[in-house]
Amino acid sequence: MNFNTARLLANITARAARLWEDGYTLVRKSEDTVVVTSNEGTKYEVDLIFDSCECPCYKNQGTCKHLEGWERLEKIQAEYEEHLLAGAPTEDEEFGRTWYECRAAALAR
Repeated sequence: MNFNTARLLANITARAARLWEDGYTLVRKSEDTVVVTSNEGTKYEVDLIFDSCECPCYKNQGTCKHLEGWERLEKIQAEYEEHLLAGAPTEDEEFGRTWYECRAAALAR
């Protein structure tokens, strides 16, 4: 692996870790498929059986942030939805940050 490839893969990994923080959401279409949607509304289908994605990055590089980050995104989103359904406050009063910012910071450690 050359330097440029390593840098590209590191960038994809970093961007995958920030999907929730960057406003992405996930919908499980089936047991084998999820749809990742950006905060602008762009949707990409991720095939969990074949580890593939419809996005241009996957087509060019063979991997992408959607494919690398969908599991973390699904986990954080589910925890956030559970938190809201429990009627818990969405603000961490001590720090004045939203719950998902606190949770994302904890997961990053």
